[in-house]
Amino acid sequence: MSQFATALGAAVTAVGVGAVVMARSWPVPTGRHRATRPTDEEQLLRPVEALDQFEAYCPAEDRPTLQLRLRLGGTCCTECRLPDTTREEAPGA
Repeated sequence: MSQFATALGAAVTAVGVGAVVMARSWPVPTGRHRATRPTDEEQLLRPVEALDQFEAYCPAEDRPTLQLRLRLGGTCCTECRLPDTTREEAPGA
């Protein structure tokens, strides 16, 4: 019976060590990572980039929205964030 007990103890130890080795190989978040930076489309405009704010019709939103006139030219809708979508008036108006 002592050989059986020794073999059983060795098997339990081998399974335990294997489980620990496998568990340590899994990636565990440590809290030291940083969030990814938003893409250019997701980033907000800096206040310097927006010279003028005005309301104009946006065809993507199909309604008048607040628009930003940019420093380097062009406009940007504050709702859909698409550049150069503005028209001065709604279609058919």
